[in-house]
Amino acid sequence: MSDIFAQNPKLVELTNAHNMSVTIMDWGATIHSIKVPVNGKLHEMLVGPKNPEDYSRQLCYMGATIGRYANRINHGEFKANGKSYTVGGGKDVVLHGGEVGFDKKRFTIAAQSKNSVTFTLHSPDGDEGFPGNFDLTVVYTLGDDGALKIEYEGKCDQECAACITNHSYFNLNGHHSSVLGHEGCFNSEQILVIDSRAIPTGELYNVTERTDKVDNFNFTQWKKFASSVDDFADDKNMEFTHGYDHCFVVKGMGDTTKPVVSVKGEPIDGARVQLDVYTDYPAFQFYSGNAINEGATADMCAYARDDGKVYGAYDGFAIEPEYFPDAPHLDKFKDVNPMVSPSAPLKHFITYKFTVI
Repeated sequence: MSDIFAQNPKLVELTNAHNMSVTIMDWGATIHSIKVPVNGKLHEMLVGPKNPEDYSRQLCYMGATIGRYANRINHGEFKANGKSYTVGGGKDVVLHGGEVGFDKKRFTIAAQSKNSVTFTLHSPDGDEGFPGNFDLTVVYTLGDDGALKIEYEGKCDQECAACITNHSYFNLNGHHSSVLGHEGCFNSEQILVIDSRAIPTGELYNVTERTDKVDNFNFTQWKKFASSVDDFADDKNMEFTHGYDHCFVVKGMGDTTKPVVSVKGEPIDGARVQLDVYTDYPAFQFYSGNAINEGATADMCAYARDDGKVYGAYDGFAIEPEYFPDAPHLDKFKDVNPMVSPSAPLKHFITYKFTVI
């Protein structure tokens, strides 16, 4: 894959007044590192290779900007501009923009300062089959409050399905370990039911209605991701995923004053790190890292930056704010999952805020 990955990536480090640092690369506009000070010592919050050059040898989209369409498109086709388009080679399921999505493209650094950097990318008409010339601006800003804000603006000269997100994997324990002991609280009462290919059926499942026990998906109150993988064994909504890889619908869409997701890690030197995620997208994909490095050959595995061991299942989790997966085929939800067009650009934000508690 080295022929499609830009080599010698340029790195930009953002810092704040409390010694927190974020390092971002120009290819993929990828977040390489987020270091948070805990009791005077910096701890890494991201799962990913130690060396930037090694990102070309991992298959998990670690830290990358995802586009032109995040998550899945069924049968690699959709309708726009009164036509049908085939994207990603027309695979049965096209994931994260196709074979050469935005995660595999070199962005241009348009501006930078101590706490902010702006990237731009031009995606030409026909790129991976998508219609129209698409111009994306991504702005990362690190605040003194521990918040990393990501702002997306995507403009297209034709109608096009587009959804941009970030695919960072987090581990709030500050070292290579399982994340199943993390605790979460979500502003969501519904998930999209998926089929065996992780394509939404169009059915919504209410996570609060189960009465015999607390549903695995019910994070309306704080609870652990899982006590063990055995928690997933008899859950019909995990029949095909063996963990979390589902789209949660945000309750009270449009209220950006409260987090859509809050997660607490396990203790580090007597303290814990909490991640709060804010967004104006209508949903988020929660992925518990069920298949990290699954099926990868040794030369394509991601190795942990602290102990050099191969990352495995549940070693990191991702929160990917986005439109609904396969939204172009979910007509009944189209009001909250709009197409991008010359008169309606994509404009959304994601904020990852870290607090030591």
